[in-house]
Amino acid sequence: MTYKRWDVVAVHFPFLEGTNSKRRPALVISADKLQSEHALYWIAMITTAKSGQRPKDIVVSDRVRAGLPEPCVIRVPRIATVSDHQIARRLGDLAPKDRNVVSTLLKQYMP
Repeated sequence: MTYKRWDVVAVHFPFLEGTNSKRRPALVISADKLQSEHALYWIAMITTAKSGQRPKDIVVSDRVRAGLPEPCVIRVPRIATVSDHQIARRLGDLAPKDRNVVSTLLKQYMP
């Protein structure tokens, strides 16, 4: 299956240490061209942030549209690269107002 930018997907997101992963939702942030040319996606972590929010966390304003069972935040600084076979399924997509906030933050890190 092919996923598009702003899709919320279920994926095994790698830990920073690189030794393991945890199945969680993530946001596809790469352009469709990355998938068509390299069969890869750039994704940003989505978490419940139960241990506390961080300064650059973006609250998902429409969790039903995103397919999330509880309130979550997008952790844009936590980006990973995954392939099609690492994504379990599409959960939903991000609301347009949240897309604008994510885009603005991405431009700070990738001008």
